[in-house]
Amino acid sequence: MFYFQVFLSFLIAGSWIAVLTLMAERFGSKAGGLIANLPSNIMITLIFITLSHGNSFVGGMLPAIPVGLVIDSVFLVVFILLLRYNLLVSILGSLGSWILLAILADRIHLDSLWINIVNYFIITIIAFLFVEYGWKIPAMGRSGKKYTLGQMAIRAGFAGGIVGGVVLISHFVPAYLTGIITTFPAVLFSSMVILAVNQGKAFAQATGKVMILSTSNILIYTLAVYYTYPLIGIVWGTIVSFILAFAWVALLRPVMKRFS
Repeated sequence: MFYFQVFLSFLIAGSWIAVLTLMAERFGSKAGGLIANLPSNIMITLIFITLSHGNSFVGGMLPAIPVGLVIDSVFLVVFILLLRYNLLVSILGSLGSWILLAILADRIHLDSLWINIVNYFIITIIAFLFVEYGWKIPAMGRSGKKYTLGQMAIRAGFAGGIVGGVVLISHFVPAYLTGIITTFPAVLFSSMVILAVNQGKAFAQATGKVMILSTSNILIYTLAVYYTYPLIGIVWGTIVSFILAFAWVALLRPVMKRFS
């Protein structure tokens, strides 16, 4: 079942990210940044973790999720800012910041779920406002660029390989660290690289700016899973949780229209 989980993560997340990054390019950076962060790898991961370890293990992961999402917000800020130099510097700097902060978070081990949630929203909003007003990154319109089936397959394989690798690693570590690793920005990283390569730095930066706030839907989804799985089961719990995450993104849409 574990290797089936890794395979599913590769297949579903790769296809999902390929489609979502394409939608980001078609609908512009504002809508794309919101859509691209809808639950994908975390959905598959939580399904299989619950099947393998039970809902109590998910409960042990839960306090680490908002901590991991804070680290993801910092990751995006670093990626966006360093992208002004070149893509390689951006990749190395953002991944390095994520690894260092993840190690620090695991050692500090903040266990209070609701304090972690409050800290997440405060830091994430500050990070977004810093990029919005401090660096004045403007929104970008839609792209009419066409892609071949082969280019889409490469995009899916790249994204799926990153997500599958994260799922593989998360199977061998304790619950709290699993919670942090589960939030590894595989979707964010692969999406940003794909957009930077295909649409240029400005488009990737504009989409990444929106992704900072849209990481909140992962938190909404995870909280919903924790409460719905024991009550209505994995299938319906996943459906309801995804609907709630989608509704949260819909609420963020008019908020994002107020920004550049």
